[in-house]
Amino acid sequence: MGKKQDAVLMGPFVGEFYWEAGRFAPILPCFIKKKYRGRNIKYIILTRKERFDLYGQFADIMLPLNIEGDYDKKMPECFRLIGFHPGKYERLAEDFKTQYSKRFNIIEHIFPNVRKPYFLNKNQFKRKDMIFKYRPRKENYDIVDKYVPNDKPLVVLGSRYRKGFKRNWERWQEFYDLLWQEKMLKEHFNFIICGKKGEYVSDKHNRYLDITNFPVPENGSLAGLLLVILSRAVFTFGSQSAIPNLSLLHGVDVLEFGCQKSLHTKTYNVKNIPITFIVNPRYNIAPKVILNNLKPLLKKKKRREK
Repeated sequence: MGKKQDAVLMGPFVGEFYWEAGRFAPILPCFIKKKYRGRNIKYIILTRKERFDLYGQFADIMLPLNIEGDYDKKMPECFRLIGFHPGKYERLAEDFKTQYSKRFNIIEHIFPNVRKPYFLNKNQFKRKDMIFKYRPRKENYDIVDKYVPNDKPLVVLGSRYRKGFKRNWERWQEFYDLLWQEKMLKEHFNFIICGKKGEYVSDKHNRYLDITNFPVPENGSLAGLLLVILSRAVFTFGSQSAIPNLSLLHGVDVLEFGCQKSLHTKTYNVKNIPITFIVNPRYNIAPKVILNNLKPLLKKKKRREK
């Protein structure tokens, strides 16, 4: 029997989307480009299927993680899944390692420590040890090429809205209506609404590009489409959530409002990208105030894009 090929295992990951996207997945390109550079290693990922494109073309094998009650009776919080016992989670990790140890020499297996108080640790890895680059699978690029015109700079509208969530903004439709009246902005920019069905607000008049109107390819995902869109965007507006955070990791300027200014302008802004943050703890800001902040920022962006 020949020598087993070396492999690095990542997962299972059961926590929040942004915690995986911003604090866990970026270690993979670092392994490839720095820590294990030049070595013949297989990178094997265990995560939710809809998050495969956080690892995308950097990964060799991706396995879907299926948990009963996931996002129904059990909701992600930080690095953990509420109601999912840490012992059961650790058995999943051990079974994952046992399965692939039969085929590969496991040189490293990383997964978050979800036991108290570790699951709240904001940094599984040091910032300097991560590379914040994403390479979704090719099929995601094909869909964006087909459905998103490239005749104007692209602006993302991250309209996060979750049922029963305290941080919802009730005035997205009013904002869409006001924005549509801005002839100069429509003339110079394409706007695309991004979110997940059931967790965002679409324009009831369907006047803007909308990511959920695009077909999700078999070898792709909504997250993959979002990552490609952000790689091509020049600006993002949204309430504090994953999309503005991911925009900053892609080098995209942001206008954001919410209740945690320092966290979202400094902690998550690892590349020091320009961000305008409006403190609004009650999430009741007037759409006109948003538009009055957005217009000069986009006018400035238009001059820079020329």
